[in-house]
Amino acid sequence: MNTMIATRGQLGAVLVKVRHQRGLSQQALGDKIGLSQERISRIECHPEKVTVDQLLTVLMALDAGLLVTSRREVSGETDRVVSGSA
Repeated sequence: MNTMIATRGQLGAVLVKVRHQRGLSQQALGDKIGLSQERISRIECHPEKVTVDQLLTVLMALDAGLLVTSRREVSGETDRVVSGSA
C-alpha cells in the first residue's frame, strides 16, 4: 500500500489501516514496542503529537516505512527545463 499523506489527520487513519491489515490490535502493537494500548490510541488519534522516533518505531513494528517524495512525482507531474535563445 502506498498512500500520500498531506495532512496530519490523514496520518492517524493510515496508521490504523496498516495496523488492521497486519491483524494487530492496539494492545498487540503496543506490546511489540513496549507501549501501552492507551499510548497507541493517542498516537493514532493525535499523530501530530508523536516524536519522529516514536513514529518510526511504530512504522517498523508495522513492517511499514516513511517515504518522502515530491508531490509532483506522486501526481505524475514532472519538472520541465525550458531552454531557448533570447
